[in-house]
Amino acid sequence: MTVSRLLNEAVQRLKKAQIEDPALEAGLLLSWALKRPRAYIYAHPEMQVDPVEVRRIMELVERRSLGEPFQYITGECEFMSLTFKVNPSVLIPRSDTELLAEAALFSLGCQTPFVSHALFRVPKQGVRRVLDVGTGSGCLAVTIARYARDVRVDALDISEKALETARQNAELNGVSSLIHFIRADFLKDAGFAEQPYDLIVSNPPYISREDRTGLMASVEKFEPELALFADDGGLSFYRRLAHLSSGLLAENGVILVECGFNQSQSVADIFKERGMEILVLKDLAGIGRVVAARCRV
Repeated sequence: MTVSRLLNEAVQRLKKAQIEDPALEAGLLLSWALKRPRAYIYAHPEMQVDPVEVRRIMELVERRSLGEPFQYITGECEFMSLTFKVNPSVLIPRSDTELLAEAALFSLGCQTPFVSHALFRVPKQGVRRVLDVGTGSGCLAVTIARYARDVRVDALDISEKALETARQNAELNGVSSLIHFIRADFLKDAGFAEQPYDLIVSNPPYISREDRTGLMASVEKFEPELALFADDGGLSFYRRLAHLSSGLLAENGVILVECGFNQSQSVADIFKERGMEILVLKDLAGIGRVVAARCRV
């Protein structure tokens, strides 16, 4: 079968399944499966594809047509210009979370032009200790260890399968020696911190269980529930972090958390109730996406 015919059949199957932008997704799947740039595939429509390879590719197309995320099919995704392995035990890193990663790097002294320079910075002297709560794929922990200087990161998660994926990503990106992985239930355990942290980052579960009916089917069906939903209207992790902050944060330490599109004020209020100084960072759509908190100085 020619690659042109194969591409057309893939597009039609995805179109029938009402996948958004089927032509783009079909091209991406063929590019990944054939290990050729999309431009090459489009430029060589008469290239022959082996029947065994055709069947394999159409199996991938069928998985996508049933709603399985492209990143789970390929087993990888890009975040902050780094490659991460992903699977159904971890949440797929989103571009929205890059604002949190950029904020963390700025707080640690990196030059990040897209973050407000009013954001709190942690002291520069010595090795800075960082805690990533709910590390999942390790995208935040690995990014911080990869780009920031003089850091040691503790990456915490309740899921051993998620931690194994995060370990693989640390190795993939050459930062295994800079990250210590901790299995713990953040909502219940408190003895995981050997020393205070200069920076705490978290993209916690923040979707209210009452809102699950409004999720995209691909998210609800395929991504891990542990990484999506939280009690107390989606605010339980923020309340727990605020409660533990006095014992977890070093002097002049900073907390950075991602929140949902309508949660920034509620999350900010939780930390304000602890007497903390607050700053809300907005994404490109003008939505409050990251809440920064520190003890008043």
